[in-house]
Amino acid sequence: MKILYKLFVTLILFTTCYLSSVTAQSSTKLPLPKVDQRVELLSIVFRLAGSEEYSAPNNKNYVLDIHRHFDKFVNHPLIKYIKVLRDSNSVGYNAVMSMAIHLKMPPELDPIVPFSTWLPDGKWTIPAAEKFNALLKQFYKDADCRSFFQSQQNNYAIAEKQFLPLFKQVDVNWYFKFYGKAPNETFNIIIGLGNGGTNFGPHINLPDHPKKVYAIVGSSSFDSLGTPVYESKYGLPLLIHEFNHSFVNHLTDLNEKALDSAGKIIFEKEGDRMRRQKYPEWKVMMSEALVRAAVIQYLKEHDPDTLVADGELKNQLANGFVWMRSLVALLGQYEKQRSTYPTLESFMPRIVSYYNQVAPNIRTYDDDYNNLCARVISTEPFNNDTTVSSKITEIRFHFDKKLDGIRTFFGPGKKGIDHYSKPKGFTFTDDNKTIVMKIGLLRPNTDYQVNISGYLMKTSDGYAVQNYLLNFKTGD
Repeated sequence: MKILYKLFVTLILFTTCYLSSVTAQSSTKLPLPKVDQRVELLSIVFRLAGSEEYSAPNNKNYVLDIHRHFDKFVNHPLIKYIKVLRDSNSVGYNAVMSMAIHLKMPPELDPIVPFSTWLPDGKWTIPAAEKFNALLKQFYKDADCRSFFQSQQNNYAIAEKQFLPLFKQVDVNWYFKFYGKAPNETFNIIIGLGNGGTNFGPHINLPDHPKKVYAIVGSSSFDSLGTPVYESKYGLPLLIHEFNHSFVNHLTDLNEKALDSAGKIIFEKEGDRMRRQKYPEWKVMMSEALVRAAVIQYLKEHDPDTLVADGELKNQLANGFVWMRSLVALLGQYEKQRSTYPTLESFMPRIVSYYNQVAPNIRTYDDDYNNLCARVISTEPFNNDTTVSSKITEIRFHFDKKLDGIRTFFGPGKKGIDHYSKPKGFTFTDDNKTIVMKIGLLRPNTDYQVNISGYLMKTSDGYAVQNYLLNFKTGD
């Protein structure tokens, strides 16, 4: 979503029609990242209602504190109503965080601007938003949320301190230079402790005020003491990614009709992989593609190690954006022609034309990428057999290319965990072209499946592995 949004800078220099070279601005000019009680409150109540995207277990100590304090309120009218909203209006994900930033800080929790058909989000109706708001205020009192947040102040302060080194690495000015537009928004980073690894980018328009945009960054990694860890290797591309959304999403909206035909064709082919990432339609896919291409351009400019940008490119190919290499090349042309295209918005007709060429050839893009990936060519001591001995202790998976020797992502298939023997371990052999899976006891006369999530694995040169499903049945 994975999503975040814009940045604010107080002073910026212009030359002709676009931002030219400007003095590097320290990210300390931006408001410091904070934990926001509105975000935590809504993530908590949607966790209590069973929303998958707000139920991550990563932050074990915090999740334990949440359940200790709030589990006795799982039958509160608010929690029951959230379940109705999820089933009837599909309220979840970004719609939840959009509601959070449209409310005043607790304990008031009144809407900052009146609810409307599209505020705080299109999935909320006005009656639904108003009823939810009333029930949320009641829940805040009934569940004594105030005392819970007071008890967590030290944890929140630690998270804010942990996030600072990552925050200070972001080059704010690059966005204004790359997109060619002056900042007309205020930008705020919120650390989401209850969101797991999910990230969001809502915004709010205030009358006679600059647009306020938010980067809500989830927390998914923790040390042995339960302290959140925000690593540059993973966190910086994520933060760069989410900043880009505030410059990109409206460009997709402005060009929706022009992109519609190509977008639908591409989504028809790549939709399954997009839906796994919670991108339910072509418009979201198109925004994500342009955002990810911009991230790669940022990394090219800022990291002297060219393998960093190359690795990010290969990650996006594995995520289903199989046209990413040529899209990045197109943005390279944009950067070389800024006198002709002062803003990315002025370059959008070229991007529309590009997609009109990609769409009828999307299967070729897909095939070309798959040819770069590794695939399982055989298994031992059987291959999708129906007479496998229940006494075997290992399965060997042979690949046509060398793997990185680091990551394995094996799990159950559609038949579920009861048809998957929990592995005792994995070993790379044969110059990393074979993975040996040590398996536990197999039951006689039983169907088994082993599913390889290859897009999460890597070859020695950084490409993915094709997904693979092994079916077999033990004999009597």
